[in-house]
Amino acid sequence: MNTSNFKIDMQCPRCGAPVVLDESECIVQCGFCRTRHALHTDPFPCYYIEPGPKMPAATEPLYVPYWRFRGMEFSLDKASPGFRVIDHSCLAVNTKGLPPSLGLRPQARPLKFIGKDTNGVFLPPDISGKTALKQMTGEGEDKIYIGETLSLIFMPLFRNSNVLCDGLTGIPVSISVSDLPAEKKAPGHQLSFTPCLCPDCGWDLKGRTDSLVIHCSNCTKFWLIRNKKLNRIEAAFSASNPDTKILMPFWRLQVEFNLITCSTYADLIKIANIPKAVQEEHKKQLLYFYIPAFKINPKLFLRIAKQMTLSQISSVPAEKIPEIEFHPTDLPLDEGAQAVFPALAEMAGHRKETINSLKKEKLKIHAFSLMYISFQESGSEYAQKEMGISLPKNALQKGFKP
Repeated sequence: MNTSNFKIDMQCPRCGAPVVLDESECIVQCGFCRTRHALHTDPFPCYYIEPGPKMPAATEPLYVPYWRFRGMEFSLDKASPGFRVIDHSCLAVNTKGLPPSLGLRPQARPLKFIGKDTNGVFLPPDISGKTALKQMTGEGEDKIYIGETLSLIFMPLFRNSNVLCDGLTGIPVSISVSDLPAEKKAPGHQLSFTPCLCPDCGWDLKGRTDSLVIHCSNCTKFWLIRNKKLNRIEAAFSASNPDTKILMPFWRLQVEFNLITCSTYADLIKIANIPKAVQEEHKKQLLYFYIPAFKINPKLFLRIAKQMTLSQISSVPAEKIPEIEFHPTDLPLDEGAQAVFPALAEMAGHRKETINSLKKEKLKIHAFSLMYISFQESGSEYAQKEMGISLPKNALQKGFKP
């Protein structure tokens, strides 16, 4: 499948005007009434592909479900963390004769959210999302998925006598109506919306439509879109200079392991074989993992997480929000926490030993906040000169794609 984002046709929750939403966007911004609403699709987005002109107008569509997964896969079954980008779909019913994947269909016709009044018969999936993920990515227990988008997409079919035809092309598929499971209406996932207004002062919240964190320039508070509401989140900034061009978001995580001793900077010095003598203050200094809160290809993702965590950069509270471009926070907090495992494996001096321990580990988050790091523009890159980190601009634009 092409890894470009799909487009979704929907209506503004306030005025009903048509809105075209990019798959990666979590905020609906209406060009007619100028309102902004956070979009909630828990537990996962549920779409259908609008039938094409080949389907007779009076025919009721029959929709077949497909699971679609897109994200980064990190594997802990080798001496160093393996990674790849995945964008696959697979049939969500145990019926042979149907196309095994969606292919390019979601790009040929617009996607729409399923509602109570959507016309057609929807077959519910009889393959779970977890099972489908194993089918699409292969077996293996030591895999971590980060930045993933798991969605259910329904493809249209229509009846022509006892023959089923593709609702987009009109071409018959190699099964009959009787081959399908019993028909019944699949329950649509209800959408919910939260106005992008500061819960504390009522001011308009700022942030790009693909950002999970938005902020209030009036009372300087930051809000995380999570669990169908706006949640207050602590934000801090690194020291900036007049050349700062963009602020990149990082999840700043204080975590606890069950088996591995890694809670202070002294522990990190030992695990990562940092050429530094352990001092008494290192034993008292709490360790924070700095995980990119933005989507970038897996190789860069691991490298940046390693460099940032090893640096243990200091921060200052957000007393005044800088008038600088904020890169969107589009990697959820929960997935940032999952990334601690491959990040620690990448830093470890004895990787094989650390990876074997991580396979049995369970993680607990003690504290979290969002840390904005200042980057300067340097040709085709954004650079953090103090830490020697560079981010190619085209890599940020591509997201997961290599």
